[in-house]
Amino acid sequence: MRPPVWLRATVAVAATAGPFLVAALPAVGFGDEQAMGWLGVAPLVASLVLGWRLTALAGAAAVLAAGALALVDPGDAPRGAALRWAVVLALAAFAVLNCVLRERREARLRAVSEVARTAQSAILQPVPSRAGAWSFAARYRSANRAASVGGDLVEVVEVGGGRVRVVMGDVRGKGLPAVRLAATTLAAFREASLRPDLPLPEVVRLVDHSVAAATGDEDFVTAVFLELDPGGWVQTVNCGHPPPLRLSARDAHVSQLTPSAFSTPLGLSPACRPDTFTADPGDRVLLLTDGLLEARDTGGVMLPPELLAQALRSEDVEAVVDGVVAAALAHADGHLDDDLAVLVAELQPERASGAGPEGHGG
Repeated sequence: MRPPVWLRATVAVAATAGPFLVAALPAVGFGDEQAMGWLGVAPLVASLVLGWRLTALAGAAAVLAAGALALVDPGDAPRGAALRWAVVLALAAFAVLNCVLRERREARLRAVSEVARTAQSAILQPVPSRAGAWSFAARYRSANRAASVGGDLVEVVEVGGGRVRVVMGDVRGKGLPAVRLAATTLAAFREASLRPDLPLPEVVRLVDHSVAAATGDEDFVTAVFLELDPGGWVQTVNCGHPPPLRLSARDAHVSQLTPSAFSTPLGLSPACRPDTFTADPGDRVLLLTDGLLEARDTGGVMLPPELLAQALRSEDVEAVVDGVVAAALAHADGHLDDDLAVLVAELQPERASGAGPEGHGG
């Protein structure tokens, strides 16, 4: 991160004017050897904050001041004064070199950050606020503060007829391999969702084939897939992921959409068993990753479920996701050990219809 303007201005003035003030110290009783020793400090400090041009200016000021000291009062050992001047010259040259290398590192870091932002826009596309009869909000937070994207994934795709498909997933591992696998998972989900005739279990199988082709023997992705329709039917396929939570608008009761049988994660040939639940107008469905559930306080205690339930009862979907993230950060004292993703969907009363697919309610 670039230092603030006031700091750079202060260092620039001190680094260029300081050497001449140091050169005047012998006039008030300080030895010229002591003064000479301080002259190399200015360009070194400048190299940590300023650009190479201002660093070179500070170095030139230090070299000129050192030369003035050596000429005005060479002392009993002119060779010693010349040697001290040469040391200041070497420090000034080193400061410029250090500054050039620092600027190159910063340029590479900016390039990598730009790539990360581009990757984020490709992997974690903005969730639509409305799709079909449902409203949505989502938040993502990487455990690495220097990164904007990690191994968690979330996507919402409208497939026609008011139906909406959703995926929330968590890639095993961290770093660029996790990012690549998350990108593969989302790309496969988006492609499969372009075929509205495919039932949700078939969508999951296609995604699993893509993930399996891109992973090693120990890599996998936990995920939960949802298909939401305007009639309030919620079909799920859970591949080893934390079950969604449902808030009833009628009595504010929070329950889990627990599958009849948990399946293995993507990449490990999941069975893709569908379960169907119902939602009334105003009901909310909360999807999250285990980075949120496993947020721990200083005593090692995980996030209490009642904090999630409290956030789920917030005024609107945006307040829900903000409240969930805030609760996790407050509980973990601001330090997350894993990436965190959360999405909430709410069935809008004015857009809900009574029709729905055949299936069992829950």
